[in-house]
Amino acid sequence: MGKYNDDLFVDFEDMSSDVEDRRRVRADEYRSHSDRRQYRDEPRRGTNVYDNRRNDPRYRDDRGYHRSGYYDGRDYDRVGEERGDRRYQNRGHEQYGYDNFDVDGTRNDRNRAQSPDRRDPRQGNIRRRRKPNMFRVAVISVALLLFIAIIGGIIAAVSANSVSSVTSLKVTEVAADQVLLSWEKVNKADGYRVMVAKGDGDYQEYQTISDPNVQSVTISGLDQASSYHFSVTTLRADKSSKPTETDVVHTLPTAPEITGLFSSDPGTIHVDWSKNDIANGYIVEYKKNTEDYRADMTLSISDPSQCSADIVDLAVDTDYTVRVCATAELGGTVKSAPSPEQSVTVTSKKVEPMPKAVDQKPDQSIDPGKPMIALTFDDGPAVNTDSSDRILDVLEKNHAKASFFMVGYYASQNPDNVKRKADLKMELGNHTWDHSRYGNEVTPDDIRRTSNQIHDITGQFSTCFRSPGGMTTSAILSECAAENMAAYYWSIDTQDWSSRNADAVYHSVMDNVKDGDIILMHEIYDSTADAVERMVPELIAQGYQLVTCHDLITLKGGAEPVPGTQYINAFTKSEF
Repeated sequence: MGKYNDDLFVDFEDMSSDVEDRRRVRADEYRSHSDRRQYRDEPRRGTNVYDNRRNDPRYRDDRGYHRSGYYDGRDYDRVGEERGDRRYQNRGHEQYGYDNFDVDGTRNDRNRAQSPDRRDPRQGNIRRRRKPNMFRVAVISVALLLFIAIIGGIIAAVSANSVSSVTSLKVTEVAADQVLLSWEKVNKADGYRVMVAKGDGDYQEYQTISDPNVQSVTISGLDQASSYHFSVTTLRADKSSKPTETDVVHTLPTAPEITGLFSSDPGTIHVDWSKNDIANGYIVEYKKNTEDYRADMTLSISDPSQCSADIVDLAVDTDYTVRVCATAELGGTVKSAPSPEQSVTVTSKKVEPMPKAVDQKPDQSIDPGKPMIALTFDDGPAVNTDSSDRILDVLEKNHAKASFFMVGYYASQNPDNVKRKADLKMELGNHTWDHSRYGNEVTPDDIRRTSNQIHDITGQFSTCFRSPGGMTTSAILSECAAENMAAYYWSIDTQDWSSRNADAVYHSVMDNVKDGDIILMHEIYDSTADAVERMVPELIAQGYQLVTCHDLITLKGGAEPVPGTQYINAFTKSEF
């Protein structure tokens, strides 16, 4: 067991040393306060045998450094060299669970044993770990949980009273007069308020959205080529969030409209378009129909008053598509959406001036006071059947007239039928060159080529026009006006192209006909020719006069048809 003296407690229970060491410990005097506290960064301990050996020259090597091995009276260097190991240097670690002193005399606690019951003589008196006070631990834990609950309640209360702002507000589409905004849905929102500000002006409310599931809105009625700011605010009950704003948004200039497109000179296309008063210029883009638009196939027009251009050095007998964009200056050049595309075939020879029909005179044999109707026939003349000639036969036999809207290409393939129509005083109408384009795709060249073809065959230009599929546009009517032609729709559609049944065609007319009607049929079907052979005599027997569209409008409507105007029947015009 350990032995006591007045100033020192040393536990020799785990020590194995010689009698000389024990005697030296008892004889050593208590070191001064400065010697004991020379390492002020260490906790104060009782003095033991190793503390007493710190300044003993017997425990230092020839360089003056303290030997870290346990001294047993033998020469450390000699013994270590003979044994070839560090047994004496590491003796403290082997017996007591931690390293001895380093060579400079400082303690090294890297591997010190953690158990307070296993003490080393060098550790002196060590206080046993006190058992925790469980009551104090419980009180501290409860207080900590209560504090966390209070903080959580405060955060929840603040969140419940606050309204989240809209996130990810972005402009997804921009046009000349409208903008599409979109955002992510806000949880627990009752709705949204959309605001608009033009330029540097104040925000004005545009719309309040009461449906919280709405995540986009189209803002329309905006001015072209103008700067705007937009904001969206989240609404909940009587509260609102901070508004989320967009960056400045520039609306586009209004796209111009192509009013004229034709090829009158070899390798050249002439294009006309409507003027945009706000634009500072225009860009004309063109391409072959089989290719995509390219940057090197454009014309830049810097003069905003210029509304026409010639595209030169093009491949002849080739179809080209053209579109026009307007530009404006808004802190940079802003380009409009392109105009509707139009196509034209580049001519290989110089084209004569624009065809223009001569004014017509109504047939003096027609009685304006009696019922009259106009039979009209599209898509002719027939090439692979004699239906066109059969229809002319029955009209000639009954001294009746009709209007024929012919396809230019088919006219070139059956010129004799076209000449016969002119000789019988039928009205020669235009139905585009090949019936391959509809609506906005129809070009002025489609119409002019057909008029020129009819003129080449008969010596007179077409005097009326019907759009393929009845899909008429303002550009088509502009070309009709330039060629002195009126356009005609219909009030009775026989659907002969669909049924291909003579009885169905016959009854569609006889069961619905009335004074002033314009009746649609197609001269390329044998079933239609069969129906015409039956209906013409019966219509005449019922008192109807069979006249051309021009005479129907002039005599029944009370005024000559206006070029560039479309008529549905003798009394009704189409609105554009």
